[in-house]
Amino acid sequence: MFHFPRLSVTHKIIAGILLGFVLNVYLIMAISEEQLEKAMMEQVTKQAQSYLLGLSLQMERMPAETTGEQYRQIILAGMAEERHEFLYFSPLEIYLYSKTGKVISHSQEGTHADKPMEGVYGRVIRQGKPQISMEIKGKTNGGSNNHPTIDVIIPVRLASTEYNAGLEAELDMGELLDLIRSNDDSYEKQIFLLSTSTALLVFLLVWGLIHRLILRHIYQFAETMRAFGAGAMEQRIPAPLPKDEVGQLGLAINSMADNIERLMREQEENYLQTLQSLSKALEAKDAYTQSHSARVSKYAVMLGRHMGMPKEKLNVLQKGALMHDLGKIGISDAILNKPAPLTDEEFSIMKTHATYTATIMRPLHRFHEFLEIAAWHHERWDGKGYPDGLQGEQIPLLARIVSIADTWDAMTGDRVYRKGMPKEKALAILAKEWNSGQWDPQLMQLFIRMIEENSTLEK
Repeated sequence: MFHFPRLSVTHKIIAGILLGFVLNVYLIMAISEEQLEKAMMEQVTKQAQSYLLGLSLQMERMPAETTGEQYRQIILAGMAEERHEFLYFSPLEIYLYSKTGKVISHSQEGTHADKPMEGVYGRVIRQGKPQISMEIKGKTNGGSNNHPTIDVIIPVRLASTEYNAGLEAELDMGELLDLIRSNDDSYEKQIFLLSTSTALLVFLLVWGLIHRLILRHIYQFAETMRAFGAGAMEQRIPAPLPKDEVGQLGLAINSMADNIERLMREQEENYLQTLQSLSKALEAKDAYTQSHSARVSKYAVMLGRHMGMPKEKLNVLQKGALMHDLGKIGISDAILNKPAPLTDEEFSIMKTHATYTATIMRPLHRFHEFLEIAAWHHERWDGKGYPDGLQGEQIPLLARIVSIADTWDAMTGDRVYRKGMPKEKALAILAKEWNSGQWDPQLMQLFIRMIEENSTLEK
């Protein structure tokens, strides 16, 4: 099944305008050609009446005893006259008939049948009014040529005060029709050139107006809404907006964005408060996890600041690191507070806390970095980490930073079942293993240098 290509709004509007324009031109051409032909025909029929009137005046001056042959000489003389150049017909036959329908005189020799007087022939004589047949007929005149003809009949007064005869002429209209066709061809060419140039001008004008007044704003609206949908909640359609329907649409989009942003921020604030409540619950359940998260947050922010991160990013890093182990609230107390190293099975259960934390963070659309930190701070640079086996720069930057801070606190922080190692020993291990594949090697080098330069750093 054939499918039309998808058209843009601009193409649809311009196609509609051009279609209307073409139809309008077609109607104008048809009507104007018809009117032109009608006007030329009317002009020619008036000339034909004048032509016959000239013959009738000569006949009316003839005495009552004038014979048919004498009238015929008048007819032949009139047909033989050199016509004026503006007459576009040629008489094929001219004849004079009486009020009884008898042919008194005819341009062609021979016997001619009487005319039926109950029709137009009698009506011309009775009413004293000319009769013109505007219907063009075909007539063969002694050969194979088919002549387009019309009939013109006028009343004639023959030596009397009453109209008692009719004078009819069959006129060859071939020259007129040739002229009409020639004018039509020339007219159509001019109309085609004019309509084509006008259509091109209309296309450029309409396209320019649509683009300037509508499309550029719609593109801007679409770009703004895509950015807004991607999480740039502060994105708005910039002023000034036009003072028309398009501008009203832009204002409505900005108003909608304001309302959505307000609702989203309210929801996120409420959710953050919920997370804070969960953090307190986790602190009550496992005091070590809470203090550990606070230290990881501190070390992560130190490294971020050392890297030159902007304040807004450091704020996200701080909060995300504070909540990076929030999923441990779903781990049993026996595993969390076990005063000894975990078994392989217990460690497998413990590893699920990253997924739990990411699930808890998922509703925070604006703070998607929280989810990234929570889900992937146990991924490794060499791709051997968990839960998704991300590798290298597939791991988000903030998650790589928290991974290093988490490792540092795991090494130097006190656990239930052991004391943390001294700073110097931890630095020596990291200096030896910075490129082992567990961490981003460049970030780990920055971290080691930062710790070495910060001699007053506490555990």
